[in-house]
Amino acid sequence: MRNKLVYRIALIAILSALSCVLRFSLVEFPNVKPITALFLALALWLGFWDSLAIMTITMIVTGLILGFSPIILGQIFGYAVIIIIFKSISKFNQNIIFLSVIAGGMAFIFGALISAVSGLLYGFGSGGYLAYWIAGLPFDAAHAFSTLIFYPIIVMILKRIRPRH
Repeated sequence: MRNKLVYRIALIAILSALSCVLRFSLVEFPNVKPITALFLALALWLGFWDSLAIMTITMIVTGLILGFSPIILGQIFGYAVIIIIFKSISKFNQNIIFLSVIAGGMAFIFGALISAVSGLLYGFGSGGYLAYWIAGLPFDAAHAFSTLIFYPIIVMILKRIRPRH
């Protein structure tokens, strides 16, 4: 029992470190990050709670380096929501192409949630939420496209690795 717990903690730590490196590796390109695809794939590979732990650690650690603000809590909330939705949808269809497209769609949902959180924190302005969300759509599209591309690559890598717990 103790070895399983140690293994699980080590796995979460290593995958959190990997997620941080992946987020930093493409910091020059707004919203082109493999971590959304990684979090979604990990939800299916390890389960919801481990994926949630990895995502939370990643967002806090990278937030400390890239700039910490209340939006980090919004990101954690947004990722938790899309992980739940993705995991629920994946129960009906395990086709990699289908899941890749759904993963890309999750990036748009994440963008909508972040727009809502940002609007609440910083004010919606005269245009309201819709204008705020539309202004962010190019970033959401880049996020969705990169998630669509990265998801099958990450799944192929994870299929070669077998967790012990």
